[in-house]
Amino acid sequence: MANFNKSALKYNYQWALPFKSKRYIYITDDDVIDRRNGYHVLEFINHFLATHGLFSFEFFRKLEIMICRYLPESLITRREICDWLRKNWNTRF
Repeated sequence: MANFNKSALKYNYQWALPFKSKRYIYITDDDVIDRRNGYHVLEFINHFLATHGLFSFEFFRKLEIMICRYLPESLITRREICDWLRKNWNTRF
């Protein structure tokens, strides 16, 4: 299973918001992912990688860049983000 940590992230995130750092014990498609919250982004990327059988650091970096730079702001749930990432995985930005 992919299990990258904070040091793998390239972009700056907020880490000191305990009420927003909720870790999802039961992951659902309707979970809201706050892209400014490092805990949410890190957990989302690790889960996405594991679900899709991707384990390399290059895939980790690609996901982070897609999420931080290209993902439309209007997409906030796990389902919406996953759908967009799958649809745009081979797109050159």
